[in-house]
Amino acid sequence: MRKKLTMRKVRGILTSKMANMVVMTMLFTIFGCMSMCFAAGDAITTAQSLLSKAATAGGGLWAVWGLVQLGMSLKDHNGPGIGAAIWQILGGAVIIAAGTAVSALDLTMATA
Repeated sequence: MRKKLTMRKVRGILTSKMANMVVMTMLFTIFGCMSMCFAAGDAITTAQSLLSKAATAGGGLWAVWGLVQLGMSLKDHNGPGIGAAIWQILGGAVIIAAGTAVSALDLTMATA
């Protein structure tokens, strides 16, 4: 007897696959740009810029996926799903703020 796939199971599978895909894309982007990053003359500034951009982009993707989950949860009147989606959106905002904070750091090493 075949088991029936419910929307909850399908959504769980899609959510986990999408999260894995986003993380892997971010990792490949970061590691792919590392060679360009450390080949530059000012490697620390370039690495800081790259990390800031990656965190901002990753946080934006995380928040957008939270919005998608919020829409699906609102459609289904799923209370716990709505709460989880709101927390995911807020988590994306915190990641974006961390990316902005990294870009504001002064990492120059002045020599006297």
